[in-house]
Amino acid sequence: MGTGIPLLNDYKQEFFSKRFPQTVLGGPKLRLGYDAPIYVYVNQVILLIIPFLLGGLVTLLVELSAISDVVGVILYGSLMLVVVLAAHVISTLVQEKCSSDLTFPTKKNLLAEEDEIDFVSCCGVETYEFVVPRKKFIVNIITHAVLSGCMCGLALWYLLPTTLNGLFSNTTGATVMLFIFGWFTVLVAQYPLTVAAPPEPATFRTMDRWELSPLTRPFYVLVFSVFDLLYR
Repeated sequence: MGTGIPLLNDYKQEFFSKRFPQTVLGGPKLRLGYDAPIYVYVNQVILLIIPFLLGGLVTLLVELSAISDVVGVILYGSLMLVVVLAAHVISTLVQEKCSSDLTFPTKKNLLAEEDEIDFVSCCGVETYEFVVPRKKFIVNIITHAVLSGCMCGLALWYLLPTTLNGLFSNTTGATVMLFIFGWFTVLVAQYPLTVAAPPEPATFRTMDRWELSPLTRPFYVLVFSVFDLLYR
């Protein structure tokens, strides 16, 4: 450090500022190397927080005793299964219908890392291609949707305030912190199932033919949730 040499040069700093948030958040590309319309970012944020919005509603119903916890788990899991299926079915249909009219990405800077996409509208085929890329196999759409439903349902069961209060002897601080970070973990694990796997810094992957990368984070959440299920 005494020589004044920076840890990251300008290029690496720009690359890190784009790649690090994408990895931490599970895949949303909230910073691009070119100007993109605001709806590109809004669409990604909506897909990221949908599990929390639906989960918060079901949690409220369970805590108010409007429905039982088992019904809440099944309801939430079913909702997330439908969300993932709907996102991919709509995206696939739009891209197949308009694939012949899709313009090739343009790159103003030939040395740029990313292709610059000319976005036309928030519901344009190029937006669907960017936000919700098509799965290579139909079976993966079904598998990822089912896995998303199972993972989210079991995670909701564990993250219910009544469950957390019982684990931590009604300690409000511990319950709130685990509730916040627990839901953040669910969002980060679920987003790859809806969209695609984020880049992992410690993983060298040139090709993911079978689309197994999106299953890594959900697998860890499922294992943790299964232990909670066995404990019950």
